[in-house]
Amino acid sequence: MSVSIRNLTIPRADAGALLVCLLLALLALYNPIFHLPDQVTTDIVPVVTDYFHYHWNEWWMRHAQTTGLDVYETNYVFAPQTSSLALHPLTPLWYPLWALIEPMGGTVVAMTAVFISGYTLTGFAFYLLLRDEGVVPGWALVGAAMLEWMPLMTTSARWTLINLMAWFWLPVALLTWKRLAGSAGRRVWGWALALGAVLWGMILTDLQMPLFVAPLIIPYALWTLWRAPRRIPVLVAAGAAAVVIGLTLGAAVGPLDEAIRFDRTGLSPTPVERAVPIEFPTCYVTHCTWGVSVGSVLLPLLVIALVLWKPQRDHERAGRRAPLGLWLLMIPLPLILAAGPDVQIGGVTLSLPYRALHEVFGGMVRYPERFLPVFMIPALCFALGVLNRRLRGGRLARILPPLLLLLIAVDTRALQPLPVRPLPPRYIFYEQIGEEPYDYVVVEIPTGGASGEGIAGDARYAELQYYGTIHGKRMVNGHISRTPTYRYFYMNTDDPMLAWLGQRRFLEAETVAAQMQERIAAWSIGYFVIHRDLIAPNQTAVDEIVAFFNAHPELVCWHTTEGDLIAYRTVAHPDGCAPAAPPTDAAGRLEIDLGADSEIPYLGTGWHYPEAIYGTTVRWAGAAEAASVGIALPAGSYTLILTAQAFHAPRRVTLLIDGAAAGDPLLVAPEALSDYRFAFTVAEADRAQISLAFDDRLTPRAVGLGEDDRPLSIMVDRILILSAAS
Repeated sequence: MSVSIRNLTIPRADAGALLVCLLLALLALYNPIFHLPDQVTTDIVPVVTDYFHYHWNEWWMRHAQTTGLDVYETNYVFAPQTSSLALHPLTPLWYPLWALIEPMGGTVVAMTAVFISGYTLTGFAFYLLLRDEGVVPGWALVGAAMLEWMPLMTTSARWTLINLMAWFWLPVALLTWKRLAGSAGRRVWGWALALGAVLWGMILTDLQMPLFVAPLIIPYALWTLWRAPRRIPVLVAAGAAAVVIGLTLGAAVGPLDEAIRFDRTGLSPTPVERAVPIEFPTCYVTHCTWGVSVGSVLLPLLVIALVLWKPQRDHERAGRRAPLGLWLLMIPLPLILAAGPDVQIGGVTLSLPYRALHEVFGGMVRYPERFLPVFMIPALCFALGVLNRRLRGGRLARILPPLLLLLIAVDTRALQPLPVRPLPPRYIFYEQIGEEPYDYVVVEIPTGGASGEGIAGDARYAELQYYGTIHGKRMVNGHISRTPTYRYFYMNTDDPMLAWLGQRRFLEAETVAAQMQERIAAWSIGYFVIHRDLIAPNQTAVDEIVAFFNAHPELVCWHTTEGDLIAYRTVAHPDGCAPAAPPTDAAGRLEIDLGADSEIPYLGTGWHYPEAIYGTTVRWAGAAEAASVGIALPAGSYTLILTAQAFHAPRRVTLLIDGAAAGDPLLVAPEALSDYRFAFTVAEADRAQISLAFDDRLTPRAVGLGEDDRPLSIMVDRILILSAAS
């Protein structure tokens, strides 16, 4: 029986298998599906995974194509530098699917569709290979489930590694070569074109994918040549044509040309000792909770198959199918490569072939654990082929496959919910600047970057690259894999401005101000954006950054505060930078509410972190000998009303206007918040620096009031300014 869709005829068993593979994908991914559209997959311990730059990748491909930019070069990350994306897992393969769904459901929904497709196609392609090798549907579905649910696929889903969710290329390549080798006449060249397209698809997925298929297709191709010695010239020519087609397409519409021209100067490849293997022997015989493992099903299944295997009989039955012995011969190399650079057996350390592979590719093949599917495919073709032939038609052939499926589900933990975590907070600010028709750089604070070979700051700082998919502007923060570390690592501790903004270096005020002035113009910086949630609990650092920005109105001006986000616009922004004026009431009075977000545009130095006492927002002064605010005021006479309370004892407070005393000091009492009036004059319209100087500061510890070591002077609720006219 078959199902016909127009002119395409699909055997009913295969159509059913496709649905089963889709069901397996949905079962593995049900938790992220249920948490659409505002949560993404993460690791077992919720951390920042690689999800953000894969979402950015898909956005970038659309942006580059619609604006005429080079897809494989960008200055939208690590601005103002231009970086190559040739070795970065851009994964154009999945772009059409993402671009189709993203406008309707958003990027998380589109990426989840990529996950589902990767799982389903991987399982179904292997099912088709097993069926083509004579394995009955029941056993073939067992193989499909094992490959679809393998721990490497689960790890890739946790980290959004969509370049590692296309393992269907391995069985598809074998099937395509098999069709080519079995064809005659002009059909050979049609299959050669198809094989070239498969190679191109691998290149569009990940430049490492051809490396993974090589241990399978090379011995398989040699076997087909051995079987048909008279056709060797034709098959070799067709295979060579396929390689030429794939490489040509990979260079013309893909990263290959850029990768060849890539300047590897400055790359910091992973040392061989840090390569990530499948831990031997533990993770070869059980399911490890960390990393990638073979599990506890495959190797016992392989041993059982070896016991049941009758080599001579299977060779006679092989016919047009590969003999089981060929699949057996393909197993050792990827199995050994997956173990990494060395293993310890009985206290003896044995070096393994992966060391040579690591050296040949300059340290760019960093994860030997990724050879798992390269081992699993021949291992399952052999084991399931043996079971299929020895148990064919018996009761066990009907009972064992479903039981084995249950065992696989338990062993792989495939039905455990994939952990998820919320996306970064969504801010209207980013949507607003996304509508601005200007090209400029956004400096996210804290600053940071990563490449997979090193990280400046915290992974959460590079995660701010995700906001690039919303505002579409160039930015300093981000992640580009396999890029020279000097592209971003200079900001770790060497650069006074960017290292300070990343909280990895103390403030050098004059140097930072000079760098800001130069870079605002040279880099065309439009905004500095502070993320308080990433700097907390170090509120002092937030206050230092805010006070510094407020002290330089010739460079930046406060633009907006939204949740934990504080944005400062620069003077280079095309819309200009107007000085901030505090809110006024109907009587024209200007109020600064200390401790509330409305204080941010005016906050200066000398304050401790904001607090709320019985619903009243306040700040203690005393972090320095004076505490200040800055306000743009027209020339004239004013009265300042200070709502304050002294700590522990009365405190003499003097009002300073731009460093000069305005009248006599007033005595602030410690009993309760009270209003105190100061008169002052502004000679010229300007941003006046208003400071409160005090005669003494005490720590609560010093007077026996707890363990607090902050020097405190007065607690301020608000500063109210009245003009003479009001």
